[in-house]
Amino acid sequence: MKIRKSSFIFGIFLLIFSFLYTQPVSAQLTQGEKDTILIGRLQIQPSVKEMAAKQSREVELNNVAESLETQFVNTLSATGVFQVIERKRKTDIELEQAFAAVAVNPNDKTAAKALQMVGVKYAFLPQIDGFEDITEVEAYSAVGRETKRRKLFLSAAAQIVNTSTGELLPDAPSVQLNKTVEVEMTRPGTIMASERAVIELAKEMAKELSWKSVALLRPAKVLAITGKEIFVNRGTEAGFNKGDLVEIYLTEDVKDTDTGVVYKKESPVGQATITRVDSRNSYAVITGENLGIAPNCIVKVIKPVEPAKIIEKQLTPGSSEKPLKW
Repeated sequence: MKIRKSSFIFGIFLLIFSFLYTQPVSAQLTQGEKDTILIGRLQIQPSVKEMAAKQSREVELNNVAESLETQFVNTLSATGVFQVIERKRKTDIELEQAFAAVAVNPNDKTAAKALQMVGVKYAFLPQIDGFEDITEVEAYSAVGRETKRRKLFLSAAAQIVNTSTGELLPDAPSVQLNKTVEVEMTRPGTIMASERAVIELAKEMAKELSWKSVALLRPAKVLAITGKEIFVNRGTEAGFNKGDLVEIYLTEDVKDTDTGVVYKKESPVGQATITRVDSRNSYAVITGENLGIAPNCIVKVIKPVEPAKIIEKQLTPGSSEKPLKW
């Protein structure tokens, strides 16, 4: 009888808890903490699914999607720039909060508490909008061998929504990657290893997409200046490497009076060369003129311009442009 009574009371509590949890609750982080983000479930565009089905590549597409979804959450969290909030397993969290309310010592400060989930500022909505998996075979019939070349292509983007306003940010980070795996001079019928290539592609995509998202919302910036040396809050993980030349900008918010859109105006104030770097931070020495480099100026790596390739025109002997000499 006591067991039935306890079960009944616990059931009533769960009903009350469920009702309270559906009510709007405002929760904010303490000033100075990281912005909170929510990463939605990864979506695959219908046209991509249809193409994969026609090419009998549905399994490969699902594998890369499942891996990318997990890797994107882990990689974005590992950047240390945002506080990632878990929502996909919200039911498990609610059950723990309900259990803690009736069965855990109320003086335990680490116990889960109802209505204490933190709200999010941005929602990241990743999607795959392109996928190809093509295998080319080059046969050498004379020796009974063949070379197989597997070409993978993956395109993904992450729409970002400001949850306070419901507005979709105009810029959506997007990445396109190609990966080729080749097995030379194998016997005909040999199966290429596929799972590792797919996982590596998803992992690389997650890293690229994560740091592009970080650069959009929280670009690299100068944290401190000592003489001609600046300290930057990004390192090799964000694409900053020793010897890179960086441009430093002073930013200013400028509002378009016609549309009300606020733009980020960037004014170059100097350049610097990275001299020391680790995975998270880098040091650079200012080169040239300093026009007002200060803490909070943003920093961007200057990509070197590749020299133009000179293609020599092959002329046919005897042509008008290359006459024969007797």
